[in-house]
This record gives sequence, C-alpha cells and structure tokens, in this order.
Amino acid sequence: MRHRIAGNRINMPEPRRRAAFRSLIDGLFTHEHITTTDARAKAVQAEAEHLITIAIRGHNAARAHLRAVVPDDDLAEQVLALARRGRFTVTETIPPLAELNAQRQKENKLPLSEEGRRRREERLTNFQREMLALIRDPEEAQRALTAAREAMAIELHARRTILRHLPHELRVKKIFEQFVPRYSGRPGGYTRITKIGFRQGDGAHLSRLEMVV
Repeated sequence: MRHRIAGNRINMPEPRRRAAFRSLIDGLFTHEHITTTDARAKAVQAEAEHLITIAIRGHNAARAHLRAVVPDDDLAEQVLALARRGRFTVTETIPPLAELNAQRQKENKLPLSEEGRRRREERLTNFQREMLALIRDPEEAQRALTAAREAMAIELHARRTILRHLPHELRVKKIFEQFVPRYSGRPGGYTRITKIGFRQGDGAHLSRLEMVV
C-alpha cells in the first residue's frame, strides 16, 4: 500500500526538498529549460505543469464570468483594461474639498489641496467618459464594470495560489502573460523531458526539462 506517499521525495527533508523544487521551477519558468537529474526533472515536471493549469483555469474562469455580462470579446477586453487602470463607478462624484478632507482625516490621510481635488475629479471624469463611450447605457456600463472587477478578483485568487508555491511575482506575471496564451488550448503536456546522458563523477542520469513551444 502507498500510504503517506505523495510524489517523489528525492531523499530530502521536506523543507530542503520544497526549496529545491521551487528553485528548479523558478529556473524553468525563467529560462524555459533546465538541466538536472532525471529523477528531479520528473518530480518537478508535474508541479510546474500544475501551476500553469491553475493559471489557465483562473484566466478562463475570469473571462467566462465577464462574458456572461459582456458577450462581445473585444468589448469585454476593453472594459477589463479600463477597470484595471482605476477603481471608479459610473455615477461616482468627488465631494467638495472640505468634505473630502474631513473624510481623509478620519482615515488618517493627508489633506488634499484644491488642485489635488481638481486632478482627481478630472481623472474620474475621464474614466467615466471612456466607460460610457464603450457602453452608453449607465446601468449596463456599471454592470459590466462590476463584472470586470469580479473577473479580476477571480484571476487574482489564481495568482495568489501560485504565489504560495512560487513566491516570485515576476515569474507569476510571466505565467499569465506568456504561458497562459501559449497553452490555453492545450490539454496538458506543457513541458517535455529529454535524456541527455550521464553526469561525470556519480554517473547520474541527466535530463533536459523544457517548455513546449
């Protein structure tokens, strides 16, 4: 029976094994290939592909949530891009300076000048104009904007899940920006292992683990 056995332990204590796997996966995602022993390549392969699968599922779930409100793909991408630029609502207004500074004082924030309030109001107005240029009806525009923010939260959850296993934000960013578009239509098999010979000294089997193009 295989009780309490989860993957290849590589004859290492858990903290050291976790650090070794994290380093190997980081190198794989950075350079898109690594050379290591055959045993480590096989052990790392499954975990690396699982992280990409998490990213693809999170990305697809976020897009599906947004498309339920905005069926047009191009329009949905434009709404999502606008939602990422700033947090606002279609009917939001900037209060007078005295009221705004009283609210900031309660939040232990520095007061704004009249010029600062004016810049904030201009920024909000520009966002609202861009949103209403995409969707003219204010209620539909707000529903689309809310759905876009919820989609961002779904994808953020996937990013944070990956960050628990690979705490390098640049690598996680690369997964979503490069690997997700590359592998979104592929049902697994994002990497390949190629045996390249033996290591001098101990004769260990060496393999090259690389991302599939």
